[in-house]
Amino acid sequence: MTGGSQYVVAAYAVIWFLVLAYIVMLGARSARVSRQVEAISRLLERKGIAPDDGDDG
Repeated sequence: MTGGSQYVVAAYAVIWFLVLAYIVMLGARSARVSRQVEAISRLLERKGIAPDDGDDG
């Protein structure tokens, strides 16, 4: 490989790593929010308040 193509390959590798890290971070955040929603739903059920299922129809 020439010097220029090595930089292109390295740039692609860095971009793919950053995209993968971003996707992993979003997945972790989504899982955390899901756990929090479940905990809030359980608390509302204990208090006798029915949580809204989001269905307006």
